[in-house]
Amino acid sequence: MNEAVAVGPFVLPWTFLHLMVAVGASSMVATVLARRRNLDGGPLLWRSLVVALVFARIGFLYQYKELYAEHPWSVFNIRDGGWSPAVGLIAMWMYATFRLRALPAMRISAAVPLALGTAIIVAGQMHLALQPPAQPLPRLQFERLGDERLDLASLRGKPVVINLWATWCGPCVREMPMLADAQRRRPNVSFVFINQGEDAAHVSKWLRAQQLEMRNVAIDEQRAASAAFKQAGYPTTLLFDASGRLVAKRTGELSLPALEAMLTKAH
Repeated sequence: MNEAVAVGPFVLPWTFLHLMVAVGASSMVATVLARRRNLDGGPLLWRSLVVALVFARIGFLYQYKELYAEHPWSVFNIRDGGWSPAVGLIAMWMYATFRLRALPAMRISAAVPLALGTAIIVAGQMHLALQPPAQPLPRLQFERLGDERLDLASLRGKPVVINLWATWCGPCVREMPMLADAQRRRPNVSFVFINQGEDAAHVSKWLRAQQLEMRNVAIDEQRAASAAFKQAGYPTTLLFDASGRLVAKRTGELSLPALEAMLTKAH
């Protein structure tokens, strides 16, 4: 299963869709219970959701605090996929339990919707985790800027990060300096940047204009990599372990801490 789904012009992670389904289902149940019991648990549910989101972000920030200290502005880049769902759910239930101690009449009106939402989130995460192993690093060859052709399968032996990108893609452009820096920092990881749909002359000119020095920049005018990896949008970053097994995938902009979180899955 792809970790994101295209909905019209938008590319939405499945985790985000699970959250939206959980919020919608919880809200509907809360509305029904409010009518039957004449007690509206909605305000408490929404405050609990805010607590969950805030602490899910804080949990991730704390885990990678050293990296965020180097790039403090990335703390506010909530699009980078840096969340700790377990921390958020625990904080949500602690907050709701504390509030319900003083509001015993609200326990059913609030606890039932919260339990339903939690079950949907957990079930969604388990479903993603139990997906069958993805295809190994494919035998695809591409033109490589300033070098011989690049064979992806030949990179096995150490972790491989593959980034699908294009110069017209705003999030791709924003994350590219970080990825170039990560390539310099991580000689034990092979980074490959496969441009989608543009020719070599255009890509070379763009890299010079951006003053980016990067190895393994490949040209894929026919977007064969997009088809092979069944990607849903750009940028898409895929992580393969040393044996060539896909262990992580992210559609959307990455921060350095989010990339480091991905790389932990290659060991």
